Amino acid sequence: MKKQTALLLSFILLAQTAAFLLVRPLFGRTVSFSVGDGQEVAALKADYREAETPFFTELAFSGEQLPYDRETSTFYLPLNPDDREWESGALTSLSPEVKLLFEEDFAAVSKQEAIAEGRAFRFYAIRGEEYQICSLVCTGLPVISIETGETAETEVFGGSVYFWDNGTKLNWTSSSILEANIRGNTSRTYPKKGYKLTLKKQDKEGNIVADKKSLFGLRKDDEWILNAMYTDSSKIRDKLCSDLWTSFGASKTEFPKANFGTRMVYTEVFFNHEYWGLYLLAEPVDSKQLDLKEGEHSYKSVTPQNVPTEELLNQPEYGETLNGYKLKGRFDRVDRSTWEPLLRYLELRDLADDETFREQASELVDTEGALDIWMYLQAVLGIDNRGKNMYYVAKSTGTLQKLYFAPWDMDITWGDALSEGTDGNVWTIKLLPNLYSERINWSLGDRLVELDVDGAVSYVSERWKALREGVFSDAQLTEEIDSLIHQVRDSGALARNEERWPESNTGQDYGLFQRMALYRMGILDYYFEGHLEEYLGLGYE
Repeated sequence: MKKQTALLLSFILLAQTAAFLLVRPLFGRTVSFSVGDGQEVAALKADYREAETPFFTELAFSGEQLPYDRETSTFYLPLNPDDREWESGALTSLSPEVKLLFEEDFAAVSKQEAIAEGRAFRFYAIRGEEYQICSLVCTGLPVISIETGETAETEVFGGSVYFWDNGTKLNWTSSSILEANIRGNTSRTYPKKGYKLTLKKQDKEGNIVADKKSLFGLRKDDEWILNAMYTDSSKIRDKLCSDLWTSFGASKTEFPKANFGTRMVYTEVFFNHEYWGLYLLAEPVDSKQLDLKEGEHSYKSVTPQNVPTEELLNQPEYGETLNGYKLKGRFDRVDRSTWEPLLRYLELRDLADDETFREQASELVDTEGALDIWMYLQAVLGIDNRGKNMYYVAKSTGTLQKLYFAPWDMDITWGDALSEGTDGNVWTIKLLPNLYSERINWSLGDRLVELDVDGAVSYVSERWKALREGVFSDAQLTEEIDSLIHQVRDSGALARNEERWPESNTGQDYGLFQRMALYRMGILDYYFEGHLEEYLGLGYE
């Protein structure tokens, strides 16, 4: 009897596969797979045994193996959530001795609902006289899978990394040799880590070389950042800020190839075949991004300066770090001259009298860019970027080098603030509503406005008016927020991330987020249009 049942199931699977191959050209785009009715599934369970040890890991779509969570035998298929039609391709086993049988024809249900709800479609992997219960989840985001012999808490590790695009099924997968390390200062203390990824490959001569590739529409490169967003309950703060800055402040006409910002995309990550959650894949703010030429450098502000500027100006020697600043760029040797652009800036900011400040500001810094940064920090409530999380970029503009500004790590924004942690956490992040009525003090911008350097007051008023008619208008800001909410929530990733990391910050009230963002715009409308002196009297400490 068991042999007859097995023969019958094999015949059914073969017939269904053939039928799909015949039907597919008639209907164009369709996802194909073998489906069993209730009777066939019941027969399978009655006459086959469930495998004690899972054996199936090789589910493929259009011939490409899919990422999976080993513990739950759940496979993930990245799809375009904005296209109502199911992508064309066959779900098959890459192992010839394994046959597949799905419980339902999920292609008959709404693709967008299936993605948004994170529906898990059950199927059976059948080998010999045993079967394994598996699930397929369709995600609306691209996927990255890291495989290594180390754990996710290992500081530096190597391995392999695999990529699946969700926007296309043409050349939609790739892989690289991986070198990686944990990144971040405060964020590295949390259980869900962020990483820097360096991609490698083997050339024809067997040498290990850089593997530069464009990932999910971002730049072509071999170095990438994975941002864990562990403390951001909304999961949209960092990308919202990045997108806003890119739209109005990251480009300079005098440096057309430079980007004084970053671009990022959402992705879901697996670590050693374990679902690891929602991440942001970001372009690093490095020499390539900033188009640094020979002799140009950037200074990354990592921690707040806690040594008086007078002391920084008179160090016995200068290395690659200087009291919270890290030297970036290409350099063979480091001495005081390497740090000179930053030191001149600090001296101007902290020690120059008002007359000297007025005379030298436009020679030493990009004053319009500084005012853009100042307005930007006011708009997004960038309290964590006042004394750190900023790149000070020395670019050549004639005989002197001038400092430009590139913000980064914008997760503590839009009302979130740090406080001392409890229960073993170094820090706690929580919403402080009073921030929405305060000034975010940034000393360079404050002084430029206070002294009205090069018509700073008029610049702020006119620039803000233009921004409120564009990227910071109620309509565009609402549209941008809605788009990001759609990406994290309707991809199904937000719910999966919250289930994976229940102790992380979750549960953002998106309606409140939007209302408070527009409220902040209204506050700034009042102060930036004729009441800047009053605004400078405010300040968050």
